[in-house]
Amino acid sequence: MKPYLALATAYRDDAHYLREWLEFHRLVGVERFFLYDNGSTDDHREVLAPYVEDGLAVVHDWPMPVIGDTGRPTGLIRAFDDCVERHRDGARWIGFIDVDEFLFSPAGEPVSELLRHYEEAPGVVVHRAEFGTSGHRTRPPGLVTESYLHRSAHLPDSRAYYKSIVDPSRVVRCVSVHHFDYRDGPAVDEHGRPMKTGIRAEKTFVSFSRLRINHYRTKSEQELRRKWAMWADTGKSQADEPPRSRVEVSSLHVEDETITAYVPALREALRD
Repeated sequence: MKPYLALATAYRDDAHYLREWLEFHRLVGVERFFLYDNGSTDDHREVLAPYVEDGLAVVHDWPMPVIGDTGRPTGLIRAFDDCVERHRDGARWIGFIDVDEFLFSPAGEPVSELLRHYEEAPGVVVHRAEFGTSGHRTRPPGLVTESYLHRSAHLPDSRAYYKSIVDPSRVVRCVSVHHFDYRDGPAVDEHGRPMKTGIRAEKTFVSFSRLRINHYRTKSEQELRRKWAMWADTGKSQADEPPRSRVEVSSLHVEDETITAYVPALREALRD
């Protein structure tokens, strides 16, 4: 039977985080993973081998430069287009997120069950909660989902980027790493409201009471500097090493433990 929900991502030297990311998303109803390796040199293949052998994950080599001549993440956009074409019949829904993003429902419902309410739409957009360092200078020993518990505040008029979960059979193309063009109408948000289309349609009023992505965009200060160095290696012009003040600002102040409800089951899954 075709999987109902799959996730796609591109990664590079993220072996330390892959198992937590995979097992967490299995807990919320993801049945298949389409993974694009962008030139990793760590032991990611060994980490992923059990998932590949069980048919849970498919790994594609994707050596294309992430950043194109225009400064846009062309390599990622093309990876997402490739995923839609290769795996159009591979799942009812495919979510396109990063390895530092965790998709779930704050209400505790499986994401796969919630998506059944949106089947008339060609896509569903999910807003992100942006998490900072939580004061960690170096990588803490615990899980990402239990170690970083401070995020930015979202006021009623806050606008933020979202990520997309798409019906691949109705996708025309990936427009950006955030959104897609569809054959028959726009994507909707968690309330079923149609989203605007076009290249500037990827930042909207924040809403994540039913569906949400926790975006651990910095992790520790040490890892933030590593991330900046990796982005600089891709040619991203704004990827200079962040000044100290920017690192400190990333320790965002709203305490949010919502996702930790999954930690006991996640730890159990990681022990297997």
